[in-house]
Amino acid sequence: MCRAIKAELSKLCSLPITWFTLSGTFIVNLILAYAFSYAGLQDLTSLQSRLEIGLASVSYSQAGLMIFGILTICSEFNGGQIRTTLMAMPRRGIQIFAALFALTVVLIPAAFVVSSSGVLLTHILFEDAGAPIVGGNLVSAMLGVSAYLTLTALIGAAIGVVLRRMLPALAIMLGYYFIAGPLIRDQADFAKYLPDMAGVVMWFPQPDHASALTPVQGGILLGAWTLAAIIIAATVYRRRDV
Repeated sequence: MCRAIKAELSKLCSLPITWFTLSGTFIVNLILAYAFSYAGLQDLTSLQSRLEIGLASVSYSQAGLMIFGILTICSEFNGGQIRTTLMAMPRRGIQIFAALFALTVVLIPAAFVVSSSGVLLTHILFEDAGAPIVGGNLVSAMLGVSAYLTLTALIGAAIGVVLRRMLPALAIMLGYYFIAGPLIRDQADFAKYLPDMAGVVMWFPQPDHASALTPVQGGILLGAWTLAAIIIAATVYRRRDV
């Protein structure tokens, strides 16, 4: 297992798409964070705290980590390299676990760096402007958003394992999180139990709503969604031909 994880980590770090996607996500998040900070300085946003403004960009830049999770998994299927991988690691259960574990190892620091960069930029801009806006619980919010981004990207990776094609997997993830999800959450009460809303409360709690999930409940629920997606992906992966 250790050798399999090392091999998957080496393979993941050697992919150019890894660094292009992560650096692009970082840059886009900084641009969005600057835009939200400027809007906050001009009183053009309803967000009240510096922390909320700094993390607002994550709602959009999360697409980069979703894309990263899908691309790293589907690239092997698209190029046929998965056959070579399975020749070296014929036990598919070990191989898929090692691949997802390696992806998690990369995602956790990437998610923290991306999310914290927006908060840091917002803090600098508000300090320079002398704005009196104060932040919330920084530590819990940063842990929550990092876990949210990591688990969401793993769900995308699991979908990539099942579909084996980048475009359908991207269409499902981006279509749900940016189109279907926002529509459902305004129309149905059960939407708070879906992955997007359960994850958002991990770093954007909604204290004004008595029926809203707590950050811990949201984390447990999103973790359950992620585990279910991985189990389904591993089952499909083990039972089908490449």
